[in-house]
Amino acid sequence: MRRFFLLSACLPLASFAQTAAPAAIPAAAVESDELRFGSLSLYIENDKFAGTDRNYTDGIKLSVLSANLRAFDSDTVPGPLRALSRALRPLMTDHAIPKLGLSLGHQIYTPTDTQTTLYQPADRPYAAWLYAGFTFQSYYPAASGETHARLSTVEVQLGAGGGDWALGEFVQNNYHKLINVETAKGWDNQLDSEPGLNLVYEHKWRLSSSGARTGLSADLIPHAGFSAGNIFTYANAGASVRLGYALPADFGTNLIRPSGDSNASHRAPFGIWLFGQVDGRAVARDLTLDGNTFNDRPSIAKRPLVGDFVTGIGIGTTSWQFTYAQAFRTKEFKGQPDAQVFGSLSLTYFY
Repeated sequence: MRRFFLLSACLPLASFAQTAAPAAIPAAAVESDELRFGSLSLYIENDKFAGTDRNYTDGIKLSVLSANLRAFDSDTVPGPLRALSRALRPLMTDHAIPKLGLSLGHQIYTPTDTQTTLYQPADRPYAAWLYAGFTFQSYYPAASGETHARLSTVEVQLGAGGGDWALGEFVQNNYHKLINVETAKGWDNQLDSEPGLNLVYEHKWRLSSSGARTGLSADLIPHAGFSAGNIFTYANAGASVRLGYALPADFGTNLIRPSGDSNASHRAPFGIWLFGQVDGRAVARDLTLDGNTFNDRPSIAKRPLVGDFVTGIGIGTTSWQFTYAQAFRTKEFKGQPDAQVFGSLSLTYFY
């Protein structure tokens, strides 16, 4: 059942990816490698990878990122894309490579004991978040003689949070039936449904050692940003480190976050690397813990500071990239007995 919905979601995104690929690059392009890549990515996160089934228990995201929007301002591309590029021109700062993204995502949250039908006031409530994300990126390549590049990402997320609208029970229990696992019995205690809106911004810097794209090397990728909305409101900051051979000219692999899409400007025929990341968040609102915005549906006292510690491996070619990471998340609410561990994998095709 879950695979059916994933394939259904793939169709419009794949269509977007196909039409978004520019037919020609203008002569004014900075350099062809910097403009070449758009991407289609699938992210899957699940605590089953760590042998548990609780708290943040499942996440999936499918996203497409265009190639350089400046390339759409040409008579060789479809009129709607050309009109979109021109409409967004005021956002295209000098020396930046602009890209547009679209994503579909779903996340599920449950208490530890999913076999009781009783409300559990000392544990996190049942909740889900189903959304579409609309992203605008500005990529600033490293200038001649410099070792750092920058990426700014703005995303608007629209969706349904909390209850039935977010399809948490439907997705989790039908998937559990498919794989012959006990279904969760307490979804009658889930949050109420409410429309969701988040505005998210994140800025990244990439500092690379010499020969980072062709040999053994390292990258340091700090980041900082925020989210504001009725689903998630927080400020975050952190950094990633990559060590390996022929590192891609992107901004690292994240957990499912608005800034997670690969923005590649150069890719070697083969590369392999290890990575580690830390991200800290000061949380003002989390609907999945605080409960609904306008009523007193189930909630639990959240912790204001949360951290993610991530380690993993990536393998890439010119057209494909695969990563797997294990994530350790600190306690998110008061009374939570243990921190959480979950696995995260991503597969990306570059066109």
